[in-house]
Amino acid sequence: MSSTRFGWRVWVVFAALAVLPAFPFMTGYRLNLAFDALLFGIVAMGLDLLMGYTGLVSFGHAAFLGLGAYSTAILLERGVRSLWLCLLVAIVVVGLYALVVGYFATTRRGIYFALLTLIFAEVVYTFFRYTMTFGGSDGIQGLEAAWVLPAVPASAIDSPLKNYYTVLVLLLLAYVACRVLTDSHFGRVLIAIRENEDRARFLGYNVRRYKMGVCVISALLTGVAGALYPVRLANATPDLLLWTVSGEAIVMVMIGGIGTLVGPVIGGAFFIVLQEEVSTYAPKIYQAVGLSADKGVGLHFLIIGVILVLIVLFMPKGLLGAVRAVGLRRPRSMAPAPAGGSE
Repeated sequence: MSSTRFGWRVWVVFAALAVLPAFPFMTGYRLNLAFDALLFGIVAMGLDLLMGYTGLVSFGHAAFLGLGAYSTAILLERGVRSLWLCLLVAIVVVGLYALVVGYFATTRRGIYFALLTLIFAEVVYTFFRYTMTFGGSDGIQGLEAAWVLPAVPASAIDSPLKNYYTVLVLLLLAYVACRVLTDSHFGRVLIAIRENEDRARFLGYNVRRYKMGVCVISALLTGVAGALYPVRLANATPDLLLWTVSGEAIVMVMIGGIGTLVGPVIGGAFFIVLQEEVSTYAPKIYQAVGLSADKGVGLHFLIIGVILVLIVLFMPKGLLGAVRAVGLRRPRSMAPAPAGGSE
């Protein structure tokens, strides 16, 4: 299905998100939850460029997220509070790292590509986990707020509302950039590589160069999202670099709708909200089944796992695919009658 068919609906959703904080139920807690949902929606959308459009699976995307977060955290810790400078440094750091990873990983295909990205990510995780200069296992804590305008305290991003609109603007820019990219000749070549890499190479395309390019672009989207993480949480820890975060990003893409851009955003938001809601109601669930909170931790993850498995089994095209299927399913009585009045 063409991307333009649902294009106007995307802008309606962005407009709805823009006015969402005006509703009374959007408390500071829910604004923070919405920030996390949109932030990981950006991460999932960036990963979808690799998975959905190029056919490459990355197990090391957490490294891009963590490097972006640490870039901002290190600057804020040293008194550099300009948001734009933080984003610029994150782009440079993540971009250079992505070039190195892409250079080596694109020499292999399939699972070997995925494993190489994982190996690089584990090296980065180990470095930050055991380097006390950057806080070791505790990471960098207690950061000051970033400023949109240099040396203007009033422009500090220091409230849930400001955090929300900052990530919403970033999501909008990321979506426009990804949509332009996928609709361009570059995006069509990526799809050709996904469908048949050997044929794309036979047609004269430098497949490795295209794969390296999309690796860097995907990494930059994730890194910029990571750069915003310490702006709200006021910290950056090695937990962001864990391989499980990469796995969660892959799940977000799959449950949202691979190869759609919008679907992974929905999947990312759904996954974050699902985790939060299950953890919120977990104590009541533990009590109902006669378990203490410490013994019911496994049940907490079991509930999330069962829900995700059901989505994968019964919604093979993801949440977005299910929404589209419902929208396209029109009642027979409402279908236009053919010419002549007979069916």
